Amino acid sequence: MADTETKDQPAQIPGIMTPPALDFSWSRVPTERPPKPKIGAEGFTLKLADAGAYAWVPDHWPYQNDTPRGSYPSKEIGLAAPYTIYDKTEVWADNAADLYELAIREQWKPATEIAWNSIEPLPDHVEAAWDQIFSNISEQQYNSNGVLMGWLKEISYGFHEVKLYLATQVFDHARHVEAFRKRALSNGGGLGVQTPGFFNRTVYAAFKFTELIVYMNIIRSSFLLALCEQGEKVARSKADRQLFELTANDLRRHMAYGIEHLRHFLLMGGLDNRRYVRTWIERGEIMLSADLKRDKPLREALILALGNTVAEGKTALKELRQAQLRKYTLALEAATYAGHADRITDSLREVVENP
Repeated sequence: MADTETKDQPAQIPGIMTPPALDFSWSRVPTERPPKPKIGAEGFTLKLADAGAYAWVPDHWPYQNDTPRGSYPSKEIGLAAPYTIYDKTEVWADNAADLYELAIREQWKPATEIAWNSIEPLPDHVEAAWDQIFSNISEQQYNSNGVLMGWLKEISYGFHEVKLYLATQVFDHARHVEAFRKRALSNGGGLGVQTPGFFNRTVYAAFKFTELIVYMNIIRSSFLLALCEQGEKVARSKADRQLFELTANDLRRHMAYGIEHLRHFLLMGGLDNRRYVRTWIERGEIMLSADLKRDKPLREALILALGNTVAEGKTALKELRQAQLRKYTLALEAATYAGHADRITDSLREVVENP
């Protein structure tokens, strides 16, 4: 049988390519053969694997199918995949591979790693206040989870580091939905009132990936991170402190990707991109302020949760809003979108100064 001549077989189904001859030409394609990697303390990371030519990321990915970056493209190009993002400026961040490795190492499990038994009964009004806050966080992250998940299929194979990192962010969002929903249901309270939803709909309505990142990883994550950092200081149990601390750590990764991607988008995309970003930022600020201004349940819950008296709570709420705004504008500065602290929309400045 080994001496039998191999011939191409006729196609059995119209439109299906003929099986190729078995000549082992696939084993001699001119792809790079990298040296054996030296595995360090962090293990066999993406950066170690993607050495040499495999690390090169083109400004435009030329393949509409699932050709892996660095592989030898097939002569018989199959059907196109459903990708729509082929330009590096649309998704790239230099820190994506590192953030992926970090996210994998720092995963946490709400079911077993939170000290749920440390939660003790609270006065009804205090428990209700915290449960409203937990409900709000869970709702925000459910919105981010669903929208980001839908964007993953749009990203072509040339930017696999980004896609792998974003998969961890999707999982982070799911974990936050789970953890804060469980907390609201764990101490005799229950879920609170739905948000007005203006910012949720803004996230849903993002037409461009970078627009989504501005809303989700810059605006929403900076405001939520400041809330978690404040919540960690005033938490009423070890479980609550753990929830805020671990979530804050996840959000710092989300912001790190958002900042680095926005920086790349601004520096490599020209003046038009900067004009787009300004529109997205202003839209996001207006819709966020519409939520904050109208969300009376969350406002009152924060006043009750952050202070021992109404006066203390109001003071703490204003300090929180100022911390949120400061974290947000510093994120924009880090992304090379400088000077925006002086250009905040009037609507957002109003809810920060008069929360």
